[in-house]
Amino acid sequence: MSPTARTPVAVPRQEWNTVQVPELGAWAPTLTVTVVLPAKDCQDELDLTLAALAAQTYPAELLDVIVVDDASAEPLRLQAVHPERTRVLRQPPGDGHGSGRARHAGAEAATGDIVLFLDADMVATRTHVEAHARWHHTLADAVVLGHKLFVDFDDITAADVLAATRDDTFDQLLDGRKLKKHTWHEDFIREAGRLTTYADDTFIAVVGASVSVPRALYAESGGFSTFGLRGIVDTEFGYRIFTAGAVIVPEPAARSYHQGARNFAVRGDEIKRERSGLAANHLPIPLFRPSDVGRMWQVPMVHAVVDATSGTPEEVQVTVDSILASAYTDLVVTVSPSKELPRWIEDYFAADARVRFAPEPVRTGFPAPFSLVVPAGVAIGRSAVGTLLALSASEQVGLVRATVSDQPGPPVELWATRALHRARRHAGADGLDETARRLFGVHWVSGTEIGVRPAVVGVTKQGMLIEASAAD
Repeated sequence: MSPTARTPVAVPRQEWNTVQVPELGAWAPTLTVTVVLPAKDCQDELDLTLAALAAQTYPAELLDVIVVDDASAEPLRLQAVHPERTRVLRQPPGDGHGSGRARHAGAEAATGDIVLFLDADMVATRTHVEAHARWHHTLADAVVLGHKLFVDFDDITAADVLAATRDDTFDQLLDGRKLKKHTWHEDFIREAGRLTTYADDTFIAVVGASVSVPRALYAESGGFSTFGLRGIVDTEFGYRIFTAGAVIVPEPAARSYHQGARNFAVRGDEIKRERSGLAANHLPIPLFRPSDVGRMWQVPMVHAVVDATSGTPEEVQVTVDSILASAYTDLVVTVSPSKELPRWIEDYFAADARVRFAPEPVRTGFPAPFSLVVPAGVAIGRSAVGTLLALSASEQVGLVRATVSDQPGPPVELWATRALHRARRHAGADGLDETARRLFGVHWVSGTEIGVRPAVVGVTKQGMLIEASAAD
């Protein structure tokens, strides 16, 4: 390995194919990698997985492995063949057990610049870690997906795997054994143009069995769920890290073999039904969420943030009321910062579960896919939110801005939350506006045309606040 990788670059949308990664074996890595293996009652499979990791092309001094023993009945052990810097992190029994809890515990304990999640029944080929890591040296915000096949490993020993990994002879080792493709995964990636299309459902491709992420981006996304999301834990993590601004990259050169058949292939229809309710609540795309007029969900489509510093308490009330009156109902509102607001504001909205108050400034509607930023003192017409969403889709941009009046002042902004997070990470000297334009595109619209305008606050004889005239 000779040339050192360049500083990672930020690319627009899902355009990972506009950058060129170094050829395997022809570059000098600098980033550290922690491989996290969630494991439970799988000593034999784990032995083979660790044997393969012991013969990787990635420099041993930049690689460490954490085996997260998820309360196995018989504690998992490190056998003779494993990477030098490997340790076992044993989890106690608990209600939150499962792959999500184990992966998150491993990520929390990780020290690598990159965290590579690999299941404990996966046998990685010799360049698996390197193939993942070269993207993180080249492309900022990368979430890299490995490629896998399903095959029977009966009667194959750790010594066999070590030799096959080191000598790149898995074809001979597995000769005569039936290889099964990860069919739905490969089909999804192919039909999505190898994930180069700017689409709301790109995250569905994320599978925890072989996925690598920058540790800082993992933290920003909140990581794998530790409780209550059995059946969608991988997809829900994929949704959140995509919404945090990830670029999802399929890497066929990060090859691996799953030891045995896939559970989903055995009882796929049953699993789909079991997870449908959780998917509808946590994954706000049409595939999972039916017509939702009047519904509330765990993760709303739009999270409006009302800037309480930009107006009077009375204007805050009128602005929030106008948003809640929207014809588009899949939304919540956060008022921030609320620490200086009078108590009567919270009393007024106390019975409406769609309204939250945050004492400190809130900078994002994450994990909602859209963040609507509204200055206090602005009235949002009934159709305005739906119009802004439609413009975001038709113009294919990450930010739609609506003027409030001819007077200078902050506009109403509808951000695709993934655009907001990625633009903020890379704003630098160019500033947020220019970075958002470069990475996702910006579209301006007249507020007058869509029903966004300054609020006119009136008071009834009983002292109650009203909007003096309807927004539309």
